[in-house]
Amino acid sequence: MTFKEFRTKWTPVVDEYLTEHLASEVEDQKISQIMTYSVMAGGKRLRPLLFLATLDALNKEISEQEIRIACGIELIHTYSLIHDDLPAMDNDDYRRGKLTSHKKWGEAEAILAGDALLPMGIEWIASGSHSAELVKIITQAVGPNGMVGGQYLDIDSTNNASVADDEQFINRMEWLKTGCLILACVEMAATYAKAASDKKEQLLTFAHDFGRSYQIYDDLVDVVETSEEAGKATHKDQEEGKNNTLTLLGIKQSRQELVGLIEHAQTSLTGLNGDVLAGFLDLYQKVL
Repeated sequence: MTFKEFRTKWTPVVDEYLTEHLASEVEDQKISQIMTYSVMAGGKRLRPLLFLATLDALNKEISEQEIRIACGIELIHTYSLIHDDLPAMDNDDYRRGKLTSHKKWGEAEAILAGDALLPMGIEWIASGSHSAELVKIITQAVGPNGMVGGQYLDIDSTNNASVADDEQFINRMEWLKTGCLILACVEMAATYAKAASDKKEQLLTFAHDFGRSYQIYDDLVDVVETSEEAGKATHKDQEEGKNNTLTLLGIKQSRQELVGLIEHAQTSLTGLNGDVLAGFLDLYQKVL
């Protein structure tokens, strides 16, 4: 199965589960509506599909409980986007081509929607997997030593010239804010499927490369796409004094870095049923 076929098969299943269960498991209709607005605003469903594709690579059957875990990941990802868009953070008006949550509903309502999506996502992962290990993986990935820590470093380093040329700092910041959650999707699937140690090592190598490359791709989107194409404001990072791979290396070298990571990620899948996973790397073609 190709990545396109896999995405076509499973994206509607993920969307249907999200819509149905956000309605049935949230008692207050209004907060359910606000949460659902951001979750169902579009997006590639990259992270839940990555979890499911890793299961597929390990020949693990996908049933409703695996879909629940995958959708839990998407709830957590959406929480991070809602909070990232807030005026105190990136102050964005649009996300996925629609008004951001705080612009649509109000700042307090957006904060509360994000606050609700995070624990609900963790609960879905816990109840779907019955695994404390999966809960540990996801909470570490999004906590102070993961995504939140990376977001803090991003904010703290904005307009800070002292780290503009610090490659080690920028790599760490971008890994934490983006790579940790991507790695967690693959690690959770490999752990859940009880993958053999050699296969798990290969998959985690792929996930490291994909997680690091995805932030470089996102940095490039900010300068090579229009706001309409990206579904959010672009050309903001340099204007706002953000430090990232692109400001460190420039467009040409960032692209070279991205190509190198893609090639290494593809090599890491050798011997696995990894055609679907390899297809995730095709997302980068529009910035190369």
